[in-house]
Amino acid sequence: MGGMSMNTEPRYAEVNGIRVAYDLTGEGFPLIALHGFPRNRKVWSKITPLLTSRFSVLAPDRRGYGDSDRPSEPAVYDNATMVQDVLALADHVGWQSFVVLGHDKGAPTAQRLAMDYPDRVRALIILDSTPSGSRTTGPRDQTGRSWYMDFFRQRDVAEQIIGQNPRLFFGLFLDRNPHLPPDEREYFLETFCRAGSVEAILADYRHGLEDDRVRWEQESEAGVQIKVPVCALWGGRGPSANAPVLERWREAAADVRGAPIPDAAHYVQEEQPQLVADHILRFANELVIP
Repeated sequence: MGGMSMNTEPRYAEVNGIRVAYDLTGEGFPLIALHGFPRNRKVWSKITPLLTSRFSVLAPDRRGYGDSDRPSEPAVYDNATMVQDVLALADHVGWQSFVVLGHDKGAPTAQRLAMDYPDRVRALIILDSTPSGSRTTGPRDQTGRSWYMDFFRQRDVAEQIIGQNPRLFFGLFLDRNPHLPPDEREYFLETFCRAGSVEAILADYRHGLEDDRVRWEQESEAGVQIKVPVCALWGGRGPSANAPVLERWREAAADVRGAPIPDAAHYVQEEQPQLVADHILRFANELVIP
C-alpha cells in the first residue's frame, strides 16, 4: 500500500457538537493519531501505511483544522473539549480501548486522554514533545523561533495582522520544513487560509498557553502521573535534540521508554517514517498488542 494522497476525501462524523473529518485505515488494534500546527490529519500520511499491519489508524482533523468544523466561540478550543472530541469519535467508530499518538499541539490532548482515561487508553505515544506541566523547563529558546507564542496571545491584534495575509503568515511556518514537497506545502497552506482558521488556531494556542497550562502545572505540582505505558520519540536534530526528553517523561509517567530518531527534526513521522514505525511496532510487541 502506498502513501495516502493529500487530497483524498475524509470520512465525517457529527460528534460533540461539531462535524469532524477523519481518515480510518487498517484492520488492527485501534490507534488514534492527533496532529499539531501547522498540519492536519495528513501529517500521518507517510507513516500510516507502515502501521496498518498491526493497527487501525484513526486520524482526525482536530477542531479548527483541516476539513473539520471551525466553531467561532474561542472557549471551545480548550484541551478538555478536544479530549471529548476524541472520545466521542472513538465511540462513533465503536472503539472502547485504543492507543493514542500525539505530535506537537496534538500531544497535550493525547497526554490528557492518557492521564484522565486510563480505562480507555491502552498506551501513549508522543512525538518530539516533552510533557505538559513539566516542572523542569529548559532555557528560553535563543533562536527566536518561538516568538509567535507571545504574539498569538495579543488579543484583537494577532487576528488582524495574520488575517491580512494568512498565506504569508502560515507559509512562514511551513517553510521551516524543507522536507515538504511543494504540493504538500500548498495543500496544508490552503487549509489554513479557510474562513475561521486564524481565530481557531489562536484560540487553540491561547488555551494551551493560559488556562490549560495552569491546570497542567497544578497537577504536576500535586504529583499526578500517567498510569499507562508511554513511548516518547523525538528528532535527533530538532528542537528536542538536546532536551532531557526521557527524564521529563519519567517525571510525568511511571512506565516510559523511547529514543531519538536520527536525521530528523520536529516532523519525525514525515522525515523518518520507517524508523518511527519500527519503534511503534516494537512498542506494540512489548504491550502484547495483537
